[in-house]
Amino acid sequence: MKRLAVTTAGVLVVSLLSVTAATAGSSAMRVPCGGQAALVAAIDAANSAGGGTIHLAKRCEYDLTTADNGENGLPVVMTPIQIVGHDATIDGTGSVRVFEVDGPGGNLTLDDMTITGGSAADFGGGIANLGGAVTLYDTHVTGNSAGVAGGGIANATFDPSSVAQLNLRRSSVSDNAQTQAPSQDQNGGLGGGGIVNVDGTATLFRTRVNGNTAQGGVGGGIASGDYLGAGGVTVLNLNRSEVNHNVAPNAGGGGIQNLLGSANLNHSEVDGNTSLNGGGISSGNQGSPKGTANLRVIHSEVEGNTATAGPGGEGPPIAAAGIANGSNAVLSHSEVEHNTAPNGIGGGVVNHGMMVIRFSEVDGNVAAAAGVAGSGGGIVNAQGPPGTTPAVLTVTHSTVNHNRAGGFGGGIANGVPLPPGPPPLFGGQLTVRHSQVEGNTAANGGGIFNFNGSVTLSESDVTGNHVDNCEPTGTIAGCTN
Repeated sequence: MKRLAVTTAGVLVVSLLSVTAATAGSSAMRVPCGGQAALVAAIDAANSAGGGTIHLAKRCEYDLTTADNGENGLPVVMTPIQIVGHDATIDGTGSVRVFEVDGPGGNLTLDDMTITGGSAADFGGGIANLGGAVTLYDTHVTGNSAGVAGGGIANATFDPSSVAQLNLRRSSVSDNAQTQAPSQDQNGGLGGGGIVNVDGTATLFRTRVNGNTAQGGVGGGIASGDYLGAGGVTVLNLNRSEVNHNVAPNAGGGGIQNLLGSANLNHSEVDGNTSLNGGGISSGNQGSPKGTANLRVIHSEVEGNTATAGPGGEGPPIAAAGIANGSNAVLSHSEVEHNTAPNGIGGGVVNHGMMVIRFSEVDGNVAAAAGVAGSGGGIVNAQGPPGTTPAVLTVTHSTVNHNRAGGFGGGIANGVPLPPGPPPLFGGQLTVRHSQVEGNTAANGGGIFNFNGSVTLSESDVTGNHVDNCEPTGTIAGCTN
């Protein structure tokens, strides 16, 4: 990504009669229903006045057909501007990006409107927030596209003194697309079909990020992290929100991808997403670059997601249909249920890092392939490449029930004995306390399978699994077949 150049070439000049009170120093103006020119004049006037409030005509559609500057159909927002939509629509007509907001002064608030038809070759088809602040109330960002990242919204920090801030309340970012596939050079697609958040803070409350598509390498719904390697702090907060039915065929994180940042989900859902791996959520550094990612899933659900990776599909053998964690993660009072990996390893949760699952349910997940490729129906805990974080998983006051694997570990696979070729997935440190591992099915180790790792059971039930409860037989203290 690079910062867009801001120019004044091509700014349309219209009669002052087109905008009510649109003179320098004014704080409020009304834009009559009509074309692009009046809206351009209103934003120019607000910028010149040091900020202001713009009211759109009720239920009007404003079509942007030509570029005002760069890829933008409207002047760059560089001051505090509030636009009250009154259920109006601003349509980029597939020709231009709708809004660009530049920090440090740019602060855009949109209320009660729809942003659609925005198009950008690089990022932020609907809205590109570059170190400024953007707040949406009751606003819909839908049907926009970007080539590199952030089909709907791009929230990015390029100067650490001006951190990008994105706040969405009672809004939606739906049916947007990031269109370029990943490549080995800088011209390939990154991802974030709905939202990309790079070294910024994005907070969603009662907001939907649904039905977006990313052809790049990360995040069908939301891609959040330090993707530029600048060492910035990236934070994603979801409160009572949903990230559902997004697609990333070439990516990790069909719903959410969190790279070297913090992702916090509270009373939210990530359901029905599809990607190569990490069908619901993918969090961690994936081996490179080095660093720490933090994932917290509290009072939330990750359900009905699909990861297509593995033999018979494409990509690595690890699929992780529900959650893939490669760094630090906490799952508390939550459900990871009915996720499916049709070709690869890991139906529910795959942990390569440090993870705690407490007061939660990992139930009804499936790693469907026959043999070793279909291992870890509920959970996989396995060491990553040499030099990465040790795999440590603690399951407490939780259930791992009614999961199914075609190979090893119907409930939990603590390591997977891959065939000759790829490095084996050695088990890590697994502790199960005050929990149930019941009614799971696998060809080997229906309840728990352990491969070169350590398993500690404490006041837990591993019973009623098929073909047996634990393998290798006699190696897991407290488990009997």
